[in-house]
Formats: sequence, C-alpha cells, structure tokens
Amino acid sequence: MEGAAANLPIVPLESRESIEQRVARDLRVLISGGHLAEGTQLVGRDLAIRFGVSQTPVRASLSQLERDGFVVFGPTGRAFVRRLTREDFEEIYYARYGLEGLAARLGASAAGSVQVDRMSEVLGYLRQAADDRDVEAYLDGRWMFYGTCYRASGRTRLVADVERLYRRSERYNRLVLSTPERFRESLGRYEDFYVACVANDGVLAERIVQESLRWAVESVAATLPSESEE
Repeated sequence: MEGAAANLPIVPLESRESIEQRVARDLRVLISGGHLAEGTQLVGRDLAIRFGVSQTPVRASLSQLERDGFVVFGPTGRAFVRRLTREDFEEIYYARYGLEGLAARLGASAAGSVQVDRMSEVLGYLRQAADDRDVEAYLDGRWMFYGTCYRASGRTRLVADVERLYRRSERYNRLVLSTPERFRESLGRYEDFYVACVANDGVLAERIVQESLRWAVESVAATLPSESEE
C-alpha cells in the first residue's frame, strides 16, 4: 500500500493465520472497501476459485463474517453482503460508546512511556494519512493508536470485545471520513486523546472517545436507510 501505510512498522504475527482466517480477512477488506457492494450474493464456489481454496474454508469464513456483521444469510441459505442501515450503525456505535469508553478510561490511566511513545509515533502516520486522504492507512493507524492505549489496561477480554466492534464498524467508519472536514475533525480528536493519555487522565480520555462516537452518529446516521425500508 502506498502513502502513510507503507511506512507503518511491521508487527510480527503471534501465530500462523489459518486458511479460514485469511479468506475472512480478504473478504472483509473487499466488503469494507466497497469492492463487493451491499446485497451482492457471495457464492461459495466462485469465492473458492477466486481465493484458490476449497469451499470448506469459504463456508467457515462466511459464518465468521456473519457473526462480525458483514454477511447475512437468506432463508434459502444463500449469503449476501449485509446492507448498511441506520439501526445497525447506531447499535454498533453505542455499544462502542460504553465498552470503548471504559477501555479508554482504564488504558489512559495506566499508560506509561512505552505506550505514549508508540501512540506519538502512530499519530505521525495518522497526520500523514489525513493529509493524503488515505482512508485505508488512516483506519489501520486508528486502531494501532487506540489499541495501544486500551491494551495498557491489562483487560484483554475488554480490548478484544472493543476490537471486534471496531472491525464491525469499518464500513461505517468510511462514511464518517467521507469529507475533508470530517477528516480534520477526526484527527483533532486523536490529538486531544493523546494529550489525555500523556497526563494519565482517564476521565478525559473516556469523554473524548465518547464525544467522538456521538459526533459520528450525529454526522452519519440520518443519511442511512432504515431497516424498515427494506
């Protein structure tokens, strides 16, 4: 990937990625990036050919993506790319509001020099990605930035739950960043969050994260179709 993402340091994998995980990851990227539009039917045989695997890992990956909110199965068992809806967006973001707020408060309170230095490094990549309007690099950097703080809490289950919600909101995150003005406002909130972590001010960090999520809902929710319109 060109731009800011090309300069992000490579983090070694702790374990070998399975075929199912790889297919799920590649499909998630295609869906999140809009290369597979909402409502597109996902045919197991075609996907197996596309990814050079058997249909067994494809079925497993589709089930995983259903749990993650990217895929929906119809009454006949056919898989489709899930529609973006106002209700889904609000439910994901307000679930994040609670859990991510807690992770921010605990993580910022516990953040030390190692976490703060790492966040400062990633913040530089975020600034460059924002300048380049490189959405992919920006979204990758965002989780590196926040995740560094959240992991300082030592709450591994909490951080895993927050990350799942974050990944589930990837397609909506792109809508939030659809204008230059939102890009700039988003980056400003990360700058403020970094300052809170340096000061170990967990209450302020929680408020910044929750205000950011509420701002995203207020900016985008009304532009999405309701599930009642299906």
